[in-house]
Amino acid sequence: MFLASGPDIGDVIGKLIPKFWPFLIQLLAFLVLFVCVFFLAYKPVKKYLKKRNDYIKANIEDSRKNELLSLDKLKEADETLNKSYKDAKVIIAQAKKDALKERENIIELAKEDAKKEKLKADEEIKQAIKKSKDEIHQEMVDIALLASEKILSREVNSNDNQKRVDDFIKDLNK
Repeated sequence: MFLASGPDIGDVIGKLIPKFWPFLIQLLAFLVLFVCVFFLAYKPVKKYLKKRNDYIKANIEDSRKNELLSLDKLKEADETLNKSYKDAKVIIAQAKKDALKERENIIELAKEDAKKEKLKADEEIKQAIKKSKDEIHQEMVDIALLASEKILSREVNSNDNQKRVDDFIKDLNK
């Protein structure tokens, strides 16, 4: 017959079910090791990871806020720049308009000055002509007196002179 010479069933059951005291000591050692690892390694690592996670979340949130703020500032700067360009265009247009007005005023003043100068020159010419006529008249009177003296060979008194001058002037004016 064939008998199995293998392990005994009692032996197998004894190996499957642990002995109480060694099992209890190993269980207590495991629990002590677990508590030590939990308090000395797991909790500090977990606390550090949570702190790091919070720091990263805070940085991400700050970055988002800063991004929104910078976009608002960028829009505000663009609006200010566009307004500045519009204001500059208005100022330039006004300056051109003012310059044209000033140019027209200067031209008007120059024309008025030219007219005044022309009138003044015309007046001076008229005065010069009148003065020349008066000088010519006086010279003619002197020549006439001189000629009449020679003709009469005598000196004429002032009444005669005046009468002859007036007659001569009347003849000239005619």
